[in-house]
Amino acid sequence: MFVFAAAVPALLVVVVGYVVGYAVAERAVGLLEAAFGTTLPPAAPEVVGWATGLVLLAAVVRLLVVRPAWLRRALGRGPGGGPDGTPGGHQDRGHQK
Repeated sequence: MFVFAAAVPALLVVVVGYVVGYAVAERAVGLLEAAFGTTLPPAAPEVVGWATGLVLLAAVVRLLVVRPAWLRRALGRGPGGGPDGTPGGHQDRGHQK
């Protein structure tokens, strides 16, 4: 079940990247063919689409992996969540008498 929970969002990201990359590449190929009077391989937009989808997936994964560490640093917290690294986000102040 975990495989589907991770695979479905990843596939959606790749598909969104593919659609955007394919549309942009198809438009660019049309403009290049009209400007230079030449033909490009029909698979060119598809290759660009898949590459765009995979690059977008890599960017999203990197953002999800790097962001928690960046957020902890920005808040001045240690790896445990608290300012001094203790779990639970609070400091051990000892006993007050």
